[in-house]
Amino acid sequence: MNRQRVQRRLTAEQFAAAASGLRLSEHNLELARAAMVDGVSVSALADAAGVSRQAISRAVVRIYGAHLVKRPAPPGWRSVQLTVPPPMAERMEAEAAQALAEHELAQRAGAAAEFSHEKTRRRGKARP
Repeated sequence: MNRQRVQRRLTAEQFAAAASGLRLSEHNLELARAAMVDGVSVSALADAAGVSRQAISRAVVRIYGAHLVKRPAPPGWRSVQLTVPPPMAERMEAEAAQALAEHELAQRAGAAAEFSHEKTRRRGKARP
């Protein structure tokens, strides 16, 4: 089966909010934070800590799942809860994460374009 890889990156603030209330050991939280916030590869973390990649990945999945549940849906989006087989859930989670990433990228691009337009407009007014 060809699985699409999902990038599960969070800011430090997002990580702290998502991890709060989860029952994970301090060690697993530190490893998951290194992977999700600092961008350290799970393989490198597993080798350095002497644990399996799967153990770290499970913590990452739990924290990222909590993040998705706790964050508000973008305007016009709906939150749904479904009961489906694991392979279908993985595909749906990957598609939802991709759609959300594209939405956030479009939001940032729109904000950057607006900033650039405003900056150009101000420069034009400043000229004699």
